[in-house]
Amino acid sequence: MLPQRVQIVSETKPRVAVIVLNYNGKPYVKRCLGSLFRNNYPNFEVLFVDNASPDKSAELAESLFCSEPRFTLIRNTGNLGFSVGNNVGFEQTKAKYVISLNNDTEVQEDFIETLVGIAESNDLIGSVGCKIVQLDGRVLYGPRFMNYGFIVRASDIRTYDKFTVNLANCGCATLFRKSILDKIGGFDPTFWTDWEDHDLGYRINIAGFKCVYTPLITVLHLGGGNYLGLSDERETRIIRNKLFTYAKNYQTKTLFPRFPLLLAMIFLGKAKHGKIIQFLKGLTHFFKMSSIIRYERKQIQRARVISDKQLFSSCRIPEPQSIWKSLKLS
Repeated sequence: MLPQRVQIVSETKPRVAVIVLNYNGKPYVKRCLGSLFRNNYPNFEVLFVDNASPDKSAELAESLFCSEPRFTLIRNTGNLGFSVGNNVGFEQTKAKYVISLNNDTEVQEDFIETLVGIAESNDLIGSVGCKIVQLDGRVLYGPRFMNYGFIVRASDIRTYDKFTVNLANCGCATLFRKSILDKIGGFDPTFWTDWEDHDLGYRINIAGFKCVYTPLITVLHLGGGNYLGLSDERETRIIRNKLFTYAKNYQTKTLFPRFPLLLAMIFLGKAKHGKIIQFLKGLTHFFKMSSIIRYERKQIQRARVISDKQLFSSCRIPEPQSIWKSLKLS
């Protein structure tokens, strides 16, 4: 069992880069960055990556924190999305650990220290996630697990109060071991946003590393996030990205029995809510990506260290969940 918290005893703390991706986050800039710079960890930098925000939030961040030596503003030429935007930050640092952090969050003073302490406790830890709580106390975003070979979320809120080994941590606030990202790549740029963190966690596990979650640190999610709500466009993208995640990461012997069932359940769920158009668009976009899927699948399977069977066991959700419930929650 991996430990929940380990104090770092080395004299030199490993370097950490916190990537705060921003797009029109002006209401949150001061609170988010202010909470980061109150952290008691002695060796970190903040890379504020702006996706060409028209609301002048990048200018506000610069004016408020330009005198802070740990602050760096990176301006992208356009809105590159969540995946590429974060990858830009990952590529700009040589830190041992990188943390992806949403711009509409507020963190505790021991946020960095605690996540690094857990990562330092075991070289096989590839990512460390934490508890993400909305202003009203709800937990809407959290780690993902496996059940019957499907990617699922917790339905029992008590699961979020346990230290767990999981498939993937939520990209809203997660620490990654940079050497692993250098090896397997960061977020898949094809995704733009949505399910990119599920996919990255799957690839971390395939490479033989672990994703873990701790409830000891709570991150406050101040807003709904820039992607709150399911527009038709976003719903189509989620369907595409979900299918893409399974199609490229599953082993062949896993893919053929499970993928048709997954496809059928997604269709039935969307049909029930009058979203057949979005399902068909998502499926069409998925098939248009067939050449990308084949290429990425080949690379991922070639680098595989553990089997899906091992992964399903090590990342199994620690609560009772039927296969039908798992398919609905996936």
